[in-house]
Amino acid sequence: MMKRISILIIVLATMIGFYSCKKDENRVVLDPAKVTAPVIDASADGTSVVITKTNQDSTVLFSWKAANYGFNTAINYSVQMDLEGNNFSNPTTLGTTKSTTTLEVSLGDLNNKLLLMEADPEVATPLNIAFRVVANISSQVDDIYSKVVNITFTPYTVPIVYPQLYVPGAYQGWAPDAADSIGSLKSDGNFEGYIYMDAPGEFKFTSERDWNGINYGDGGTPGTLSTDGGAGNLSVPEAGFYKFNVNTNDLTWTYLKTTWGLIGDATPGGWDTDTPMTYNPDTQLWTVTLDLNAADIKFRANSAWDLNYGSNNQNGKLDQDGANIHIDVAGNYTITLDLSHTVYRYNVKKN
Repeated sequence: MMKRISILIIVLATMIGFYSCKKDENRVVLDPAKVTAPVIDASADGTSVVITKTNQDSTVLFSWKAANYGFNTAINYSVQMDLEGNNFSNPTTLGTTKSTTTLEVSLGDLNNKLLLMEADPEVATPLNIAFRVVANISSQVDDIYSKVVNITFTPYTVPIVYPQLYVPGAYQGWAPDAADSIGSLKSDGNFEGYIYMDAPGEFKFTSERDWNGINYGDGGTPGTLSTDGGAGNLSVPEAGFYKFNVNTNDLTWTYLKTTWGLIGDATPGGWDTDTPMTYNPDTQLWTVTLDLNAADIKFRANSAWDLNYGSNNQNGKLDQDGANIHIDVAGNYTITLDLSHTVYRYNVKKN
């Protein structure tokens, strides 16, 4: 029998705005004074859980007593988590329910989401995680949030397999099995990635490495997609190294042709002039060899700050608009920019 870790979370009522609706001349008024919450059982607060390959099939049961709006109504619930202290500025949703007051999540699924919250997903360390339940009855009524339960989880490192969209097209012979792809870093339907197209031409996005999955073509208006099998092909106007963004939830997409350069007070051009990098289609890398001062660098596209990468953890992984990358010792360096995978990376090698 699966082990189950029960976490009891109760929805905390907060003052919410006035809301009314009218149907068949009957008026229902939400009275904030009648919004109440049961007493919370916070027995799991402050506890620690270590996730391993052995217990990954066990489950965590999130449970809570129903929110009370003062009248009978269907309530949508979602369970969210974020790093403790973030005040849910960037929450991850574990799951949703409708008028059901439990949510069961496997430790394996939770482990994958925790790894995405690590500074380095390949080095698992204990994380202090805040959990809450969000109640919602209408877009016109403020959400109600539960009290926060804090639990320390220690995930285990596994190779993260990010969802992919494949991009077969004229540039590579319309072969889905050999096509480049773009990935969804948060597994949320938002895909991003860079692909070099050596000639202008048409292409499509596909969910599988063949034509048997969902195929995304032209939606009929600029920036839109269609899953209709007869939808037209997408296209870019010229050869180049393109950044693609696709949202499969609302069926939209964008593209941006890019060239890349190195900038910073460690470079000959300082913070005013980029040092161009060169792209090699065979290695799928941008590189430059140059003399650097003991100072800082960043990567930016198209000699502008609209799209730039630094590294918040100085660990070889890139963050958009991230911190400057520091060069400790002056000398001659070969700098590599790798945008060919879902996690973007860089390398600084002293020659």
